[in-house]
Amino acid sequence: MVKSTRPAKSKPVAPRRLHLDKHADRLANVGGDPDDLLTSEELAEWIDTSTQFVEVSRRKGHGPRYVRLSARVVRYRRADIIEWLRSRMHKRTSEYADA
Repeated sequence: MVKSTRPAKSKPVAPRRLHLDKHADRLANVGGDPDDLLTSEELAEWIDTSTQFVEVSRRKGHGPRYVRLSARVVRYRRADIIEWLRSRMHKRTSEYADA
């Protein structure tokens, strides 16, 4: 039997669904200085998740943009978190499936 030399077609990757998506609108509408730098713990408390979730999301590229101040110090700008939350807001499920 002859094996095909063509590479297998990869399936498109579906967007990650996070439990905070249904609350993104409420979470994004908070006050504060847009340039505030928040720790992973403060971000986790804000979006009502664990610090581990925030860190794993950062490593996998699913979380908000961050600032690396040193090898061990990471902070999140409030404006970047709000932008990330707003990008997760949808009016209907068909929008979510296409995102």
